[in-house]
Amino acid sequence: MRTETSQVSAQFINSNFLRKIEEGRVKEAQTEGSAFIRSKLRQTSFAREILTPLVLADDEIDRSEDTDLPKKIVEKEPDSVATFVTFKGTGDRTWFSGPRYAVYFGKVESQRFNKSKFELMTYQNDIRKILSDNSVKDMADQEDSKFYETCVACVAGKPNQDLTLGGPLGSSNIVTALQKQIARKIPIGKLLMTKELYYDLLNIPFTTIGEVASRHYDQGIEEEEKLWGFPVITTIKNDIVQNDEFWVFGPENFLGNFYLLQDATLFIKQEADMIEFWSYSAPGIGIGNTAAITRVTLV
Repeated sequence: MRTETSQVSAQFINSNFLRKIEEGRVKEAQTEGSAFIRSKLRQTSFAREILTPLVLADDEIDRSEDTDLPKKIVEKEPDSVATFVTFKGTGDRTWFSGPRYAVYFGKVESQRFNKSKFELMTYQNDIRKILSDNSVKDMADQEDSKFYETCVACVAGKPNQDLTLGGPLGSSNIVTALQKQIARKIPIGKLLMTKELYYDLLNIPFTTIGEVASRHYDQGIEEEEKLWGFPVITTIKNDIVQNDEFWVFGPENFLGNFYLLQDATLFIKQEADMIEFWSYSAPGIGIGNTAAITRVTLV
């Protein structure tokens, strides 16, 4: 991936970007912009931190008999039991069938931006950064919003997974959530909460969390990537994740899949001096084990 350095100015990058479009090398410009976009997208989407995106090859996509829409069929681990037998006995014989679930795909598309190439020449900042700020972050918000809606549907109506506990955030309510998940025989993967809620941890006394409190004092809470050994994902998207809730997710192999038919890609179209560009991707998120999600609402 090409990145701007102190020796290369933003105007130089912009001029190269525009010259490739002007000379008809649109594919090169799209590739250059897309490489930049993909790295930014992975930083801004919390869904991509919980489930690692995997780009599918053409031969990995499954078809349906009654539609042209692509999907990916994922096999789940079949359940099994053991039994005690005497030395002259044998275990129970059973036919097993492996359960499956399908991951369906959709398209996320940014706004379509139009600009004269002569106006773009005046920009002192890297155009690719402007593209990522205006379009890619909006695309990431759409991914996170749909992921959040799916998680809410997974825990709805399940009192052992949709908990209401006394706040503020502290060790007792976190431990309760972890215990509920372990009781379902699901290991702990990652926690998700807003940054505002995460800052409640600054109120936890040293006697409760020991060395962690010292690091918060010396290095700041932003330096802490784990909480009692568990990775914590924090987000400023309090319009998606509420400030009075936190989530516990199982590891990826207990939770689900994040597939991509195509990762974030920049498309450029030029007519005379007018340049139109937008970004799009084709993600599909599937939760294969709804028991691997716990939500705690603090009151």
